[in-house]
Amino acid sequence: MGSLLWLIALMVSSFVVTWVCTDRLGMRRTPYIGVLALMTAALGAGYLAWLGVGAADLLTANWVWGLLGAPVAGLFLALAIRRLPGGQRLTGRRLTAALGWEALVYGTTEGVLLSVLPVLMTWQMIHSLGWSGPGGVIARGTLPIAASLAVIVVHHLGYWEYRNHLLRPIALGCGLMSVAYLVTGSPIAPMLAHVISHAASLYHGAEMPPHTRGAAPESYGLESASSGGRSPR
Repeated sequence: MGSLLWLIALMVSSFVVTWVCTDRLGMRRTPYIGVLALMTAALGAGYLAWLGVGAADLLTANWVWGLLGAPVAGLFLALAIRRLPGGQRLTGRRLTAALGWEALVYGTTEGVLLSVLPVLMTWQMIHSLGWSGPGGVIARGTLPIAASLAVIVVHHLGYWEYRNHLLRPIALGCGLMSVAYLVTGSPIAPMLAHVISHAASLYHGAEMPPHTRGAAPESYGLESASSGGRSPR
């Protein structure tokens, strides 16, 4: 049951880092991404070391399927993002820097935190319990996604702006990337899909969390999302 304990630790940490950094401390996006990335890397490295699996082995497993599945999930979310009201678009060096930090680093971090680790931990938990037969097949196809959705919801509850009905489209969008991992068996799929969705947000001018408390809803698409049920991510 060690993987279950790791999953609980992941869920608690995913909420605490968001709630403390953005809600309590009011940390801006740039330093927050750094803290989130370090925490996620520590949890990921710790779990893989406990599991006795190398990061390279994990990344190279079914990597071709991962490269094929990522654009499908990422494009779906990119098309949804295009329906949001656009804000100020970055250009030149600012856009290049943002693509490196907010798309590549932030996107990869969220892909690992919200999709890769919860799905992997649940898979390992099911394997350790020795579930087989039809029940085991059903468990492997449903419980990892349920665990990922739980982490997604708990993590976003740490943001003040998402403690409402906006959790539904967020869970749907991020959950789709977890399904990509389940289908392809490659962690590249959710990681790269998150990067694609973050890049699409930057090009469209849709601001990613954390947002400044008290900012106008239309500045990051909440008004549109609340009226039409669209995801602000």
